Amino acid sequence: MSNKHGKVTLGATGDILLHSRLYNKAKEKDGSYDFRNMLENATPLFDEDHLIIVNQESIIAGEEMGLSSFPNFNSPVEIGYQLKDMNVDIVNIANNHTLDWDEEGIIQSIKNWEKIGLPYVGAYKSNEDQETLRIIHKNGIRFCFLSYTRGTNGKSTPKGKDYLLNIYGKTKYAGRTGAPSLRRLINRIKKEDLADVFIVSMHFGKEYHMLPTNYQLETVIDLSDAGANIILGHHPHVLQPPAFLENSKGQRNFAAYSLGNFFSGQKGLYRQIGGYLTIDIEKEDNNKLIDISKPTFNLTFVDATDKKDYKIHLLKDYIKSHKTIKTDVGEFDAETTYQKMIAHMQTYIPNMNVE
Repeated sequence: MSNKHGKVTLGATGDILLHSRLYNKAKEKDGSYDFRNMLENATPLFDEDHLIIVNQESIIAGEEMGLSSFPNFNSPVEIGYQLKDMNVDIVNIANNHTLDWDEEGIIQSIKNWEKIGLPYVGAYKSNEDQETLRIIHKNGIRFCFLSYTRGTNGKSTPKGKDYLLNIYGKTKYAGRTGAPSLRRLINRIKKEDLADVFIVSMHFGKEYHMLPTNYQLETVIDLSDAGANIILGHHPHVLQPPAFLENSKGQRNFAAYSLGNFFSGQKGLYRQIGGYLTIDIEKEDNNKLIDISKPTFNLTFVDATDKKDYKIHLLKDYIKSHKTIKTDVGEFDAETTYQKMIAHMQTYIPNMNVE
């Protein structure tokens, strides 16, 4: 009979990308920003017992550097404090907008994350910071968080400062890049017995594609073979259906190819629909197998085109009071859209709970 550690439920969301039209709705009379009302409907999803990671796509260098929107984002620091209050355990900050304000923006943003007391992964202030593993212990299981981005919007890290951003295919461990690099890193961590479960955030794919590209499919297999147990994908700004996959070693892993937008100012039916993913993780003592099961997805909707208050709603509740969903290109039947999204997310896992 196998002996299992306590179960851990991982929670994850897609992009938090704060356009000016969104954060201006959160501005208070005293000049501060309060996102609580905009996020209150989704806050109960963020159970304090979950191990939660979110993708904070815009830096939070704050007003000290001047807030900004597309194409170079810089968001209010208050969003970080709000995520902390929502039980978020770690933020992923490696993406194609990390270098929007160059080195200065990253360093100031990291200083703010440190003040907030929220761990970050994917971009760093020094070589030492980059080499410090992000390992979180929960219920007897050790989780190692790793993060990479494929794109940088054409920007480069300054010479000798590659630590500023983990760029997949460029970041080196043991003199190699890409999946071989990741494999060597994970093997070293396992050899030193530092972690049990590896969660890799990957910023990749094509924007607005509802299904993963061949590159995403191939990269996820590479990551799984390299030792990643769970891959969390970002960048397309729309939800792509997740999948279980079995790698060449016989290990069953999980990939969320794209978690879409969670809280953003983007407009467009499927760009406004995001959600909160949970999945259960258990570790078997006797043979070090990781059991991943029961993925669940709670669909959300950001009102960017009706009241234009950018308030987030649970989609299942929104359709109870709205017959149609208004967007910048017209209106869509609310119930039909909801059912289509459930079917879409179940493309590769037909029995997955989606609501």
